[in-house]
Amino acid sequence: MRGRFSNKDLDPGEIFMDSKNLPGFERERFEGRLEFPIGSDSLNYLRIILVLIFGLFLYRLYNLQVISGDVFKTRAEANHLKVLPLWPERGRILDREGKVLAANDSAFRLILDASEITSDQKEELFGKLVSLDDKQIMEEISSKKSNIVIKDSTDWQALEVIRNKFRGLPLRIELFSSRSYPLGAAASHLIGYLSKLSAEESAEIRVLEANKLIGRSGIENIYDNYLYGKIGSKLIEVDSGGDTFSEVVEKLPETGDDVYLSIDADLQGKVYEEIKAVVDEREFRGGGAVLLAPNNGEVLSLVSYPGFDPNVLTKGSPKKDIDYYLTSSSKPLFDRAISGLYSSGSIIKPLYAIAALEEGIINPEREILSTGKLIVPNPFDPDHPSIFLDWKAHGFVDMRHAIAVSSNIYFYTIGGGFGDIKGLGVTKLREWLSKFGFGEKTNIDLEEEKEGFIPSPEWKAQTQKDDPTWRVGDTYNLSIGQGNFQVTPVQMAVFAASIANGGKIMEPRILKEIKSGDQIIDSGKSVVRKSVNVSPENLQVVREGMNLSSKIGTAQALANINLKIAAKTGTAQIGVEKKNVNSWFIGYFPYDNPKIAMAVVLEGGSSSNLVGATAATRQIIEWILVYRPDLLK
Repeated sequence: MRGRFSNKDLDPGEIFMDSKNLPGFERERFEGRLEFPIGSDSLNYLRIILVLIFGLFLYRLYNLQVISGDVFKTRAEANHLKVLPLWPERGRILDREGKVLAANDSAFRLILDASEITSDQKEELFGKLVSLDDKQIMEEISSKKSNIVIKDSTDWQALEVIRNKFRGLPLRIELFSSRSYPLGAAASHLIGYLSKLSAEESAEIRVLEANKLIGRSGIENIYDNYLYGKIGSKLIEVDSGGDTFSEVVEKLPETGDDVYLSIDADLQGKVYEEIKAVVDEREFRGGGAVLLAPNNGEVLSLVSYPGFDPNVLTKGSPKKDIDYYLTSSSKPLFDRAISGLYSSGSIIKPLYAIAALEEGIINPEREILSTGKLIVPNPFDPDHPSIFLDWKAHGFVDMRHAIAVSSNIYFYTIGGGFGDIKGLGVTKLREWLSKFGFGEKTNIDLEEEKEGFIPSPEWKAQTQKDDPTWRVGDTYNLSIGQGNFQVTPVQMAVFAASIANGGKIMEPRILKEIKSGDQIIDSGKSVVRKSVNVSPENLQVVREGMNLSSKIGTAQALANINLKIAAKTGTAQIGVEKKNVNSWFIGYFPYDNPKIAMAVVLEGGSSSNLVGATAATRQIIEWILVYRPDLLK
């Protein structure tokens, strides 16, 4: 159907016709059409409007280029682009049950770009924004380093107040992830802490990462590459006052991997608590302890006391606390569990008992008389024989009882020989110590482990110029763990585990697994570092002697615990005058199905002190029985 205007089709020629110049124009002819001729006045108006618009455009262009050109040039120079880091969230550290040992908290960081400050601004900084005591920051400012951390805080508003106070300085605020440690000092040496890169370290890496926090000790250090993640970046436009006009994310950061440990957090806290209690109450200088699973080497607890607060070191304040950690004679930064070197004392006697049985030196049933001293004739001065003391007269003791009561006379005899018993001699003593891993690192996954020391005739000849000859007395001292023989607590825990597991020298490990999201990307592996070929019968004799020690011997403080235990105590005299001692305990439990092997040392206590490592051990075992019996299953 045709429309309303079907009788009057639109003629293209009718568009924009001048009505005044059209000959014989009749307006009635155009009534009802869509288009009709435009008058000349309308076209003039259109021309005027176009001229005005073009004129305004020319004026604006002139204003931008000539009148305001310098203003915009200054602004363009003041505004510039920067590439800034987007810090990854660090992976967490968790215990075997998933309890967090190192957590992340959101925080803010006030950053100064010293490359853009003038000499006058530098003077304004010193003593006002930056403490004159903070020499590192002052040096960084003087060197015009581009990104200097002035202050960290969880309070963004507090940093914004500072930034506004120094408005003319190139300051900015960044979001980053700070670190916190729920167990504090109790796991300080184990977990470690973070810190900023030193000036030397910063110079060796790309500028973007100059303010990164890295692991400085413990697990934070060993597994830093997993925990750190991957840094991202963003491109921002800022003015001279540090205000951001725009920003574009170039690369998103990647969160670090979570590291799960074999450690039990609750046990770790309890062991630290008990070591601290005995050290403080009985005036020892410090102590350490290692508890591990004898069959796979998993470390359940590793403690060194005194410790430090890793939250303080990671934060970098208060300064007085850090100064104390660095200067205290108690050496709170020193990890006694893996780096402390101690004379073993009598806890090494079970090893010599194994060696004597394996080498056929003595029958375990044979008894040796201990009158309290061993008198050795002196062929060079018959009137002055050499006398070697026992800590008491024990009477006749066989091997099991000699281990239980820790008879020095018995071990002098099987170690250095006396009467018709030739003894192992220094060569065999050293050989068997090496078989059980002494004088070597255990390869625990922590840095700064010490390897200990086994003295030898050659060593004495080279170092003891006033008395270079190795004598029978030196062998006797080695036979009871005195003299220059040195061990670490972690070595002694591994040794206790080897008695429990049949002679396997396990590599202690702290890592359980590493996860990226829900995916396991690495895991700790059970490693048998070496195996000692010992007959089950001989090993059983030593085990029975250690069990007897917990009933009637030197570890009888454990006698009424509702748990069968293998134990050996030791007291190693230290110092020239022998007025101080290191108190030792090693053992494993349950006796018939070993699940935990342990070593405890308390250092530098009075020789008259009768309360030591065994007292701390008892509290630890009783706590396990009540609160963590699952660790014994």
